[in-house]
Amino acid sequence: MDYILYYIKEGILVEIGVGESAIFMTKAALKYNRKTYHCDIQPIKIEGPKTIPGWFKDDAFLFIGPSDGFFAQVDIPPVAVGIIDGDHTYEQVRKDFFNLLPKVVDNGYIFLHDTYPERKEQLNPNVCGDVYKLRQELEAHPDLDVFTFPNSAWDVGLTMVRKCPENRPRFQKKGITI
Repeated sequence: MDYILYYIKEGILVEIGVGESAIFMTKAALKYNRKTYHCDIQPIKIEGPKTIPGWFKDDAFLFIGPSDGFFAQVDIPPVAVGIIDGDHTYEQVRKDFFNLLPKVVDNGYIFLHDTYPERKEQLNPNVCGDVYKLRQELEAHPDLDVFTFPNSAWDVGLTMVRKCPENRPRFQKKGITI
């Protein structure tokens, strides 16, 4: 995140599914003077960490409820970095991704967790579910750069998606040669 925020001068940080990533987001937000938005359906995932100094920034926006409600009710400013690690179903993670993507600034990033399970047992909705299907879908998307770290984030994969600028030169587009 340090690299991303150094080069992307605008945008907030968004976390769908509060976890340890909030600690890293908070540190980066403090260093680069950014605001953080966090959403989780489980009140304990937000209320508990609020009691731990440094888990959330003092000005963090905290939403307790489903991500569909978060996107419907919250006016989200431009986003530099988003992390999606809430529901573990393809359908919901896809909705979260495409709800967040229009808010992401050019060259901004969305990270998806649980995208590269090692074993079939990890396809259980309480582990990774079928989020890998979204990774596969996004890899073919012409306006996104997608890279998956297969052995990171608890060994279930972390996919990094960069939103490419709309008006980029032809030689920067996927599948086009000059």
